[in-house]
Amino acid sequence: MKKYQVIGGQYESVWYGESDSLRGAKCIATKNEEYWDNWQGWHKPHIYLSSDVEEIESRGRILTPDGAKIRIPVGNPIA
Repeated sequence: MKKYQVIGGQYESVWYGESDSLRGAKCIATKNEEYWDNWQGWHKPHIYLSSDVEEIESRGRILTPDGAKIRIPVGNPIA
């Protein structure tokens, strides 16, 4: 797992990618801006350190099938 992880999503966590540099992670986040409904508008995914991200097995989620490996944040974003 690289140093910086990019995770967004309005209702569920969506992993967008990873980078060894903060600049690279910011580029990934900008490229994957999301439009949230309910007049929330545009949002940039957050950037987390790899130590603040956990890889788990998906269970009962809408966007990923059960049993798939997904990355979710377990700490606070740095950007």
